[in-house]
Amino acid sequence: MDLLPPLFVQVAMTFVLAIYMGYCRYNAVKVHEVKVRDIALRQPNWPEKVTRVGNAFHNQIETPILFYLLVVLLILTKQGDKVQLYLAWCYIAARLVHLTIHITSNRVFYRFLAFVISIIILMIMWGRFMATQL
Repeated sequence: MDLLPPLFVQVAMTFVLAIYMGYCRYNAVKVHEVKVRDIALRQPNWPEKVTRVGNAFHNQIETPILFYLLVVLLILTKQGDKVQLYLAWCYIAARLVHLTIHITSNRVFYRFLAFVISIIILMIMWGRFMATQL
């Protein structure tokens, strides 16, 4: 099973979000919503929207690293099957929902629900992989 496409989508989501974060930060400085000196040392002085986008970006770096590692291990050990592929796409869908909620309404309950679903999927994927290695 080719597990690279869901991995590529996760990478693309991260890059697109990084570009969007840069755009939002640049515009916040450009229109004087924030002064460079007030954020130069990573002070939390960004406007709310910019903070949401930045937080969403950082979330794309945190738990997805376990997804990246797992996909590489599944490929190297030839353990990627249809179930892992299906779970990988479900994980990507949950991450996309989480990202979308984070940068739009930021409804914490729904964002948390999407996060929990993605973590459960990732745990199942890891559990299946570990079971084949014992």
